[in-house]
Amino acid sequence: MARTRSKPAPAATTTEEQESTLESSSTTKSVPPSEANPPKLFLLPKDTSKDSRIVTLDNPATSAPSRYYFCPEKGFYEFTRIAAPKKDCRSWLVTSEESLSSNEAGEELNSDSKAELGTGYVLQTANFFIATPIDLLFLILPVLAPKNAKETEQHYLELFDHLEALSAASRQWKALLTQYPSLKVMVEKKLIAICDAVSMGGESMYRISQEKLLAILLKKAERVCKNGLPPSLENKFIKTALEVPIMNIKREESNLTVVSETTGSQLSTTTGADSQASTESPSTAATSVTHEEVVKEEITSSPSFVTPPEIPHLLRLRTALTYLTSSYLPSTIRTSINSFLQTSSLVDFEPLTAHLALVAKLRSEAAALRSISDNISRKRGLEEDDEKIAEREEKKRKKEEETLKKKNESRGIKQLKKVDTSGMKKMSSFFTKLPKKT
Repeated sequence: MARTRSKPAPAATTTEEQESTLESSSTTKSVPPSEANPPKLFLLPKDTSKDSRIVTLDNPATSAPSRYYFCPEKGFYEFTRIAAPKKDCRSWLVTSEESLSSNEAGEELNSDSKAELGTGYVLQTANFFIATPIDLLFLILPVLAPKNAKETEQHYLELFDHLEALSAASRQWKALLTQYPSLKVMVEKKLIAICDAVSMGGESMYRISQEKLLAILLKKAERVCKNGLPPSLENKFIKTALEVPIMNIKREESNLTVVSETTGSQLSTTTGADSQASTESPSTAATSVTHEEVVKEEITSSPSFVTPPEIPHLLRLRTALTYLTSSYLPSTIRTSINSFLQTSSLVDFEPLTAHLALVAKLRSEAAALRSISDNISRKRGLEEDDEKIAEREEKKRKKEEETLKKKNESRGIKQLKKVDTSGMKKMSSFFTKLPKKT
């Protein structure tokens, strides 16, 4: 009967190894998975009311639901996201002050703090939201604005009607107006600021005024210009827009002046009876070379073209006004305000429009001149490179002939080329004429 070879039995694990594996499995902790909806970091204002809360209201420009911070005493705040560049891999390590103090003192955390953050929390993206004040005027504008572009005629309505329209716009407005009477006072002040008011039956009625709204927007834009635009906006919308193109370049060629002064040698010879002395003064050559190389480039934009001093301020004002209207005004009011701005006497942008049109004309002329000069330079370059191209083609042709010649060589010739013929005579030496015998 054939014998079969069986596998050896596995070695029995010792009790010490079992205990070590149990201890290692009990001490290691698995990292919890990342949350689908991680917490966010908010920077809120100081000294706000205890009744402050975060509410969801429609964005006045886009009508999309957005988060706002509401304080019954100070008003509304909008959240601005501050984000690190995408190329920078950064994160936040967030923990509470209680956990830091307890770790230093060696105490344990309360159950509430453990449930919120534990000993710390890591945010994958280094973003935070800062609460900045927003005028209540912009939040109530969607209710005051016409519903569509065809609705041009506005009616006077009482404060109660406007509040009812706000309550019907969203549940958050209704809850805020019901819980906080101070908000009604704030809304009434903003209505007085931007509306035409009439009194009927002892009650004030309000209708939005484009002139008052434009005056408030211009005041806000002036404040932005006074504090200064951000460097990115200043460089993109002000400096680049007012940059005048180069129109002509004047050059003065270099001059070379050489002045040479030479004093010939003086030779004096004195002859005596016993000796003859010869004295020779060495020849001195004084050569002064004056190399005056003056290269002057005078770059001018246009004859007597100077940007007026009021143009940059007007451009900054219009940039700030455009930002306000595009970010905080409903589309229906935005169109009417832009058309009303062209005929309004509050500000005159005609000098700015004329100046920008002149700059655009100069840029088009400079582009045309640049294209002509580029064509001329390309043509000159082609003419100068004709000789180089011919030389390059000749080298290429010779190289191809040599390559073809090497390919056509037989195997015997290739092997003969490898033979060392340093000590051998050439075949021609055997066919020379013998010297004549004498």
